[in-house]
Amino acid sequence: MLRNYLKTTWRSLIRNRNYALINLTGLTLGLGVAIVLFWIVRFEYSFDRYHWHADRLYRLIANDKFGETGSHVPQGLIKAINEQIPGVEKAVNTYAIDSDGLKVGQRVFNVKHVFFAPPQFLDMIDVAWVKGSPMQSLNQPFQVVLDEPTAHRFFGSNDALGKTIRIRNNVDLTVSGIIRKMPVNTEFQFEVLASRETLKRIQPEYNHENYWAGGDSMHHGYVLLKDGASPSAIESLLATLASQHKNESAYTGFDLLPITNVHLDTQSDADPYNYVLPEWMLYTLAGIGLFLIFIACINFINLATVQAVQRSREIAVRKVLGSSRSQLIAQFFGETAFLVFLSIGLGSFLATQLIRYADQLLNTQVTQSPVWDNGTVSFLLILGGIVTLLAGSYPALVLSGFQPVRILRGRLVMPRKGGITLRQLLVVTQFVIAQVLVICTLIGIRQIRYFYQKDLGFNKAAVVTVTMPDRGNAVVRERFRQQLLQHPEVKDVAFALTTPSSNHNWWWNTIHHRNLPKGQSTFRIQYVDTNYFNFFKIPLVAGRSWTRADTNTVAIINEKAARDLGYQRPDKIIGERIKLSDGNLFTIMGVVKDYHSQSLKSSIVPHVFLYADWNFQQASIRINPSQSTKALAHIEQYWKAIFPNYYFETKFLDQELQTFYADEQKLSNFLTLFAIVGIFIGSLGLFGLVSFVVTQRTKEIGVRKVLGATVASIVSLLSQDFLKLVLIAFVIATPIAWYAMSQFLKQYTYKIDIDWWVFILAGGLAGSIALVTVSLQSIKAALTNPVKSLRSE
Repeated sequence: MLRNYLKTTWRSLIRNRNYALINLTGLTLGLGVAIVLFWIVRFEYSFDRYHWHADRLYRLIANDKFGETGSHVPQGLIKAINEQIPGVEKAVNTYAIDSDGLKVGQRVFNVKHVFFAPPQFLDMIDVAWVKGSPMQSLNQPFQVVLDEPTAHRFFGSNDALGKTIRIRNNVDLTVSGIIRKMPVNTEFQFEVLASRETLKRIQPEYNHENYWAGGDSMHHGYVLLKDGASPSAIESLLATLASQHKNESAYTGFDLLPITNVHLDTQSDADPYNYVLPEWMLYTLAGIGLFLIFIACINFINLATVQAVQRSREIAVRKVLGSSRSQLIAQFFGETAFLVFLSIGLGSFLATQLIRYADQLLNTQVTQSPVWDNGTVSFLLILGGIVTLLAGSYPALVLSGFQPVRILRGRLVMPRKGGITLRQLLVVTQFVIAQVLVICTLIGIRQIRYFYQKDLGFNKAAVVTVTMPDRGNAVVRERFRQQLLQHPEVKDVAFALTTPSSNHNWWWNTIHHRNLPKGQSTFRIQYVDTNYFNFFKIPLVAGRSWTRADTNTVAIINEKAARDLGYQRPDKIIGERIKLSDGNLFTIMGVVKDYHSQSLKSSIVPHVFLYADWNFQQASIRINPSQSTKALAHIEQYWKAIFPNYYFETKFLDQELQTFYADEQKLSNFLTLFAIVGIFIGSLGLFGLVSFVVTQRTKEIGVRKVLGATVASIVSLLSQDFLKLVLIAFVIATPIAWYAMSQFLKQYTYKIDIDWWVFILAGGLAGSIALVTVSLQSIKAALTNPVKSLRSE
């Protein structure tokens, strides 16, 4: 019997090979993309779940009295937790600094971060040691642990113990341990990990273990709870600790963020050690994957209704000859399963090719992880079973229930619902999904273009940035400036803590003034030189700017800061004094126009600009864009001559600002791909349905042509029913897409309006594709010689 089923299945597929090919193509595309999305979503949710203590390990998130959250956790808190909180097994601080390049012998290597941690932290997370151990390798000053790839990179082998690397050109670290490369799905990408005792020697302020005040946002805190300890109870105790030290810091409490949620956390303003992917994006990707599978299943069911008419007599004869309904159900499910699992095989091959480009299309590192494992095989088996049930239920249950007598008398009537055939309902559903994807894609692309094109309030064109390792050396800075300005390819140079808008190195301070709520608030601090505002074309609206004669007791603020300080007219605040948290007083001598210093997802923040030449960490260099190669060569030549022991890297400001919207840009790339795939799968199904309709109406078309019908009238006759369905789908899709994108845009402070023409464009695009699809078959039928159509009776 099984052999008979297989033969029948194969013959049926060969006999209906056009429909089988359409089904196979649609399922392969839908399932292939779904497999890629499964790999991405699974990988992103797997971050830090492999640690033995993952269920008890938490990251500390700080809350302050201004309602802000952040990642900085002072060492005083860690000491207090270890001494006073009974439900905590261990608490530690870790720290990451920009390396500026590490020197090994005469070579300088680029390493993004150098991490510092106490030995206890390496017992809290899972780390595979090749040589050394936490207490042996990280308990003394100037010890450093390397991962295997970095050891090979620095020294050519794992035999690195006892060898030396230099950090910041003034501190030598001795390699005391080697670890395996950290898994890609972890927050802790430790290439270079130094002891915390080393940090105390490099930055002496960390020797003060009872310190509770401000600090660096890359100074994180982690706690390992004891078995059975309640996170909420620990948070209550942390709030009590914060209240006991309210005179020393602005902290009001600390939240416990599970280590497994750190990778998906975008709510707290916490600098990550690795990249972050918003959880809503994963929900979106998973939803789109389901939609594509659903569209492919609709194709299958649609074409099954087509084949029902052609196979009805086969079903009737089988029943007359004694075939039971259960046998027919098994036969139809078998045919469906054959196609589905063949599609899964082809889709898996397609997915293996597509996954190579996932990191380019989306902010993920899934390509660096193994994707083919038992989990993937299990997913494919479950997926195959579900798709077989979805796609095969109609042909198996409905077609097997046909009454032989009605069929043999030619009275087969396909099911209708409220006067609408199942085929029409499914076509509408297909195009609703496809048009929602198209509309969302168009609006998403417009929002990203808005981000890129909006005037930020300063001139970002043709600006190259480089770090200044010797940040407090005025002589070196001025020599570098003058050397560059002697070349016509370089237009201007300015120095500051950072550029007007940057995605890192944000400094904040508590500002005290009588007009502020409770007399104080948090403002952004920016250290700039005398040329900064002129360089970036940031206009002054009141007062004056810096001169070299100004001392460190004057400040410039932006309009937002003036408003927050209670002055609607900027000129009225000139001469007012503000006090920083360290007690220093500054007289406001100027107000500059507001500009966007952070992404357009957030509002403008109050700024205080100070002239502090001890902290000019970055040089901004405006170049002639038509002579960029020569300009970059000059910058590299002089920078390397001054800082030969540091790693040289330039960045273009406008490109760096685009990283603010990397998630949105890459999601837009994916949406575009999905919209194309969805429309294509829907068009395949439509092509199959039109083919069936043309076949069924061949003689009618022949008679119409004999009676004088034109090609245009026949094409119109065959097309209008399908185009009506696409129009109905557009009417349904429009409010759905509008609501979805309205909710999406709510997260942005600055956003586009959803214009009506976007919906018209999407509807026109879907209608045009449908018209082309229908017309291909309609024109072919209309051009057929009516003699051939009529003599085949």
